[in-house]
Amino acid sequence: MKNNKMKKINNKKVILIAAGGTGGHIYPALSIINKEKFDKHIVITDLRGKDYFTKFLNEKNINILVHAHKVISPSNQLIINKLKSLFYFVLSFIKSILLIIKYRPTRVLGFGGYPSVAPVLAAKIFGITTIIHEQNAVIGRANKLLSTISNILALSFENTKNVSNNKNFIYSGNPVRGEFFDIGKSKYAIPNNEDKFHVLIYGGSLGASFFSEHLTSIICSMPEHIKKRVKIIQQVRKEDIDKVQGKYIQNKIDCEISVFFNNIFTKFKLAHLVITRAGGSTVAEIIASKKPAILVPLSNSLDNHQLENALYIKNSGGWIFDEGKNKISELKKLINNLFINPHKLIEANKKLNKLSNKLTKLLNNKTSTDFLTDLIIKKDFDTNEEVTKPC
Repeated sequence: MKNNKMKKINNKKVILIAAGGTGGHIYPALSIINKEKFDKHIVITDLRGKDYFTKFLNEKNINILVHAHKVISPSNQLIINKLKSLFYFVLSFIKSILLIIKYRPTRVLGFGGYPSVAPVLAAKIFGITTIIHEQNAVIGRANKLLSTISNILALSFENTKNVSNNKNFIYSGNPVRGEFFDIGKSKYAIPNNEDKFHVLIYGGSLGASFFSEHLTSIICSMPEHIKKRVKIIQQVRKEDIDKVQGKYIQNKIDCEISVFFNNIFTKFKLAHLVITRAGGSTVAEIIASKKPAILVPLSNSLDNHQLENALYIKNSGGWIFDEGKNKISELKKLINNLFINPHKLIEANKKLNKLSNKLTKLLNNKTSTDFLTDLIIKKDFDTNEEVTKPC
């Protein structure tokens, strides 16, 4: 009986997940957690990330202790900030070692961001198998550093930039929550003359002032027959909510405005057109749900990675508006054109279907979430095994 009990303990699958505090890092991690394929999860993130994880885990009634480590980016030029960054890094490193000793994870999965650096380095000391997942089309700085010591670098995009020197990369896609794949299985159809034309507008986890100001004005300047038919579902920043809602009400436009949508899946399901930023997770959600989208990349994103993400689905179900190059009038013309010619949205949906099918074949007919989960829990993981897959 004692031997059987010990065997059960030794066979437990324990995973340590380390992720930065933005939605782009966290949502893929939540997708893996939601599969519930592991006996125990340990999460290390920062204070922003703790709020994300805690809210999701409470909703799902999943009992996981989330550890928030304070981390400061070392890229700041001030010496005092660099010293603070080093201090907090060492502190996070020590805490990570103690957590690894206590919980003995069998795998460590890093989703990028500076909070992931110390835990992955600590895992390396203990010889634990580590997998780094990159969400964007340009590898982030933390992941670029960690990929040189990790067993596998899993990529969300087939031709991710700046990974040429890393031999252990594999295309895994970007894990998204199952609800987005379910939406993609439903037949896409444009509304008839009596139904509302639903437009979902959201600017990432923090909203976007550009959307509140310019997109709202564009919608409100549309011809009356379009304004009568449209239903706007828009995420806005707290400080913009009264102004945005007031404009729509003044123009008699049906709208639903919120700082954050807990039930974003229901909004995606209703949408005939999505207008959003171009974070890695957002692009993955669009591909999974197969919803036509106008992408407005964040102009000051690191290494311009949002533009690179957006280019992936340009002419494959997505249109790009570049804040730095295009004029607002061009965005208005594009939106108006899609309202007048909704058959273009059907064509976009068909292109997204083709892209989605192509990517599914690359993943052995699995979803990105299932593929990465299976990779993590792979039995008898051989660190010398050839895992590179042409991208």
